[in-house]
Amino acid sequence: MSTAADNMWRVTSGTIGVFGRIFQAQERKKIHGIVGISTVTQQAFQFGAREALFLVALFSLSLAIINLFPFLPLDGGHIFWSLVEKVRGKRVPFSVMERASAVGFLLVMILFAIGLTNDIHSLSNGGLNLR
Repeated sequence: MSTAADNMWRVTSGTIGVFGRIFQAQERKKIHGIVGISTVTQQAFQFGAREALFLVALFSLSLAIINLFPFLPLDGGHIFWSLVEKVRGKRVPFSVMERASAVGFLLVMILFAIGLTNDIHSLSNGGLNLR
């Protein structure tokens, strides 16, 4: 059980930490979209079902963590603004939430664009080969 908890903590801290290092070129190269995910998944299935299931669990945990970030298009944003309203004791003005939503959406789109450009770069250079 401690191995599972250790792996979950490693994935969680790595997922959260990558946003602090996203401005470094080497870290940006590690972010991929659907092409990178499918390539890595295919390679994991070549190693065996256990490795493939571990990778699927890794993807699921990473997506769950990202979904909890406090940006409004994500679930974490809705939780955050609900907590803000609870602490304030009154509703947050719609204009404030609208601006926060635009910023959150922009951050999600930047992450998507980085993954997409890395996928295109990988495809144009012979594909993604991770071992």
